[in-house]
Amino acid sequence: MDAEKLGGLPAKVRLASLSRTTSAEAAAAADDPQLVARLTAAYSRLKREIDGTSQSGIYVPPPIPSGDAATSGRLRKHISAVLDLMSQRGLLLGDVDATCRRVNEAATIALSVARVSVWMLDDGNTTLSCTDLFDSNRGAHQSGMKLTEASSAPYFEALRSERTILAHDAQTDPRTSCFSKSYLEPLGIGALLDVPIWVRGHMVGVVCHQHVGGRRTWDADEERCAFLMSSFTALALEYRRQTLPPR
Repeated sequence: MDAEKLGGLPAKVRLASLSRTTSAEAAAAADDPQLVARLTAAYSRLKREIDGTSQSGIYVPPPIPSGDAATSGRLRKHISAVLDLMSQRGLLLGDVDATCRRVNEAATIALSVARVSVWMLDDGNTTLSCTDLFDSNRGAHQSGMKLTEASSAPYFEALRSERTILAHDAQTDPRTSCFSKSYLEPLGIGALLDVPIWVRGHMVGVVCHQHVGGRRTWDADEERCAFLMSSFTALALEYRRQTLPPR
């Protein structure tokens, strides 16, 4: 049974949902008659759904409930980026640096921002170091920049206490204006959507979505998308910590 041939990645995700089966379980289906029966039933239902939604035999996901076309298009970009990352299990559970680069690239497209970066805290929790920054205008990655609590205390305080930092006008927002002169103004960054990275109950870093231009009002859908994007980085970090040998 190959759901991907029926309708690509959306069909695979739908099959997993219908069968309540992970990819690892599916790989072992030949050894488990009950699992085979569950997958067969789910596949049959998926095929009926496909036959009923598309004359071409290509799976069409259920419509996104929304108002205007612009909102629907934006949400489809969000979903597409998440599904694309979900399909790359080997990447997400492998090299953390590679995961950061891939997530940053995906996030620039999903949220239509020029720059996305991942910053990690040092052991003293007083310095953020850039693991990766992707500049979509140049198509280039860079790393190594640092941000200290001594120079940006309001920002560090916000990271520790807020689920996300929605800075619609980053250069005047009291949480982010502390690095306006040194970072935001020279790069033309007008708005920030930053999501702290939490691993095992500890804030270990932040994913920073940077809008180049004037102020920008972030909406709830964009906040949720940014949170999902940063969650992939958190999952990769969590997996690495689980697989590291004990000291």
